[in-house]
Amino acid sequence: MLIVPIENRPDWSKPPFITLTLILLNVAVFLLFQRQDWPIIERAHSIYENQQLLSYELEPYLDYLLEEDYDAWYELTGIENEARQAEYIRWSIMFDRGFDKHLREIWPDPADERTLRWRQAREQFEQQRNKVSSYRAGLTPGEAKPWTFFTSMFMHGSWDHLLGNMIFLFLFGFTLEAVLRPHTYLLMYLASGLAASALHMAFNMGSMVPVVGASGAISGLMGMYLSLYRLRRIRFFYTVLFYFGEFRAPALFILPLWLGKELYGYFFFESSIAYWAHIGGLLAGAGLMLLARKSHQEFSGELEKQDAHDEVESELKKVLLLLTHLDIDKAKALTRQICQAHPSDPRPWQQLFDLHKAQPKNKAFHQVTFELLKQFVSKDTDFARWRDGVDDVLKEYQSLAPNAPALNGNMSLALARTFWRNGNTPKADDYFQQALQRGGNASGLAALLKEMIPYYQQRQQNNKVAKLALLLKQIQQPS
Repeated sequence: MLIVPIENRPDWSKPPFITLTLILLNVAVFLLFQRQDWPIIERAHSIYENQQLLSYELEPYLDYLLEEDYDAWYELTGIENEARQAEYIRWSIMFDRGFDKHLREIWPDPADERTLRWRQAREQFEQQRNKVSSYRAGLTPGEAKPWTFFTSMFMHGSWDHLLGNMIFLFLFGFTLEAVLRPHTYLLMYLASGLAASALHMAFNMGSMVPVVGASGAISGLMGMYLSLYRLRRIRFFYTVLFYFGEFRAPALFILPLWLGKELYGYFFFESSIAYWAHIGGLLAGAGLMLLARKSHQEFSGELEKQDAHDEVESELKKVLLLLTHLDIDKAKALTRQICQAHPSDPRPWQQLFDLHKAQPKNKAFHQVTFELLKQFVSKDTDFARWRDGVDDVLKEYQSLAPNAPALNGNMSLALARTFWRNGNTPKADDYFQQALQRGGNASGLAALLKEMIPYYQQRQQNNKVAKLALLLKQIQQPS
């Protein structure tokens, strides 16, 4: 069973640099560090063969398996072809580090010459085999080293393992990196991985099987994702055997399902999957995101904006439907209602302008333009979101109505101030001149001049400064 959220689409206007760096780092470790493993394994195998260690270790290994892992013993002893059985047992012995420990417990003491040769050959073999990356940098609970809690997060057992983890890292990381500050996101990712390793170790004390992979940290991202959306209903894709589809559910409702899936796998399936690491990552990620209140509040605000955006989109489709039936008056009335309900969204205002521009001599056209510009220059308006649309409206308005009655002195002054404070100095200058010509408020003109003069002084535009200073003096003189 697989359940994956599909609520978000990647937004490449804000590339997830931390996530992409993590992916590249995992791939680089696999290609540059772990690719050295096969020659090491071949040399270890050669030592094992040349020293004829199987002849010493076959019976002790079968006895060890019978006691520790009956299923494996039954499977190996059930192989009828002796050569094939010997090869299977040889590879099993080579990578069973629990058997290493068992051998040291059963070595005769004092040792005879044969046993000494066996010990020396076995130590030579182990020294070579232990150069394998997963033994050096993987997390082995029975002999865990502090740094392996960290290094094991960047290693993988196969191409399939790496590819699967990187896909999920990308899917969840893209959304979370956009919400969290980069350093917070990275710290929460690493903290989830460390928590995953700690829980795995707690349930596998003494195990000599090394664990590698980013899945614990990625499980943390999954927990963060669900905790980020909390009780909001989001879309999920699922597969069960040959069935697949989509459903919507409150995000946090899926957390117990994911946890249950991992627990079911741990208790009912024999596999090399580190189920407790996944559980540790999920719980750590969900808990860390619950603590990140500021990030959640900011994200909730963005979701509310998105909901409003979708609602406006839906309402504007109704306007277009009315226009297809040539019901212009109803289209105008509905668009004005949308403007009143969502005054900070530029789209219904632009639609209202378009509906009135066919009659540029009509007073309603100039009134709508004035209302649109008034909303644009208000303090709460998102300048970047409105800028391009307002540029088009201003150009079209002045071409349709050269006298531009909506651009009176005070509106021109407000436009000049808005463009100035958002870094568009050419447009600010133009509308400032228009405000002067059309009788803009004197105190407002003077206040803007006091902002403009230091700006041009810093850039040593002395002629401009002199003109503005003279103008300021003239404006401030009593009439």
